Amino acid sequence: MSAIYSILTLACLMALSACSPQPANKVLTIGFNPAESADVVEANATVLSKILKEKAGVELKTFVASDFGALIEAMRAGRVDIGFLPPFSYVLAEKVANAKVLLKAVRNGHAHFYGAIITAKDYKKLEDLKGKTIAWTDPSSSSGHIVPKYELLERGIDPDKFFSKQVFAGGHDALVLAVANKTVDAGATFVNDPSGKDSAWQLFLKDPAQVAQIRMLMITKPIPGDTMCTTQKFYAANTKLVDKITKIMLDLGKTPEGSKVLRELYRIDSMVVAKPEDYDSLRAAARRLGIGEIQN
Repeated sequence: MSAIYSILTLACLMALSACSPQPANKVLTIGFNPAESADVVEANATVLSKILKEKAGVELKTFVASDFGALIEAMRAGRVDIGFLPPFSYVLAEKVANAKVLLKAVRNGHAHFYGAIITAKDYKKLEDLKGKTIAWTDPSSSSGHIVPKYELLERGIDPDKFFSKQVFAGGHDALVLAVANKTVDAGATFVNDPSGKDSAWQLFLKDPAQVAQIRMLMITKPIPGDTMCTTQKFYAANTKLVDKITKIMLDLGKTPEGSKVLRELYRIDSMVVAKPEDYDSLRAAARRLGIGEIQN
């Protein structure tokens, strides 16, 4: 199931969410989003799951989704009890799966990150991209699509008219390579520091000469961090267990060993308590773009 298909079909899943019963859970299932290749995520997820199993004293199973929509659907259907969701996927999961946010990611001491529009060509400012091509990562990506596009509109730039062509690269790694190889004129991806010192292009480009080519033409306002969520239904039936897992995750980032596990999993240092209102800016961006049927 493609990422685009996932987003387009989520509205249909909303109508089904109230009708599908959740089976009784014998094993706690933790769902992981496909931030990198499935093999890499699976290996790192297994390490984290072993820690949670040992500390929580509960049987655990991991589920690595094929895409963000598949993870949301698994939570809706009761096949995943706790899931790690990117910011906008959590906003969708609220509608589709009645998700309850528990924690959000901290990187470099901040519980937020940024989107950036980058180029490897000789463009000095955003206006130089008029009539050029741009790549977005994924329709549901906060930093690689939704927030940068929203902020362009807020600046009076309509991407549909401003760019000659828009494409989806499918992931941050693929997008960075497309920009570095000059397959597209520009692309949108994540950056954890407004100076650009901790960024997707530094992570995915192995050649220092290619890294040096990249120029940021725009950086967005802060985006709230990636989430750890459950569903309202699972939390109501398993409050003590979910609270236990949440505390373990909070404590994990307080030790060098625990931080290492989190960095290898999703390049985060720790997690902190999150609230639904932390993600209001994403809800506003989604409404402006008409993405995900976010109406409230």
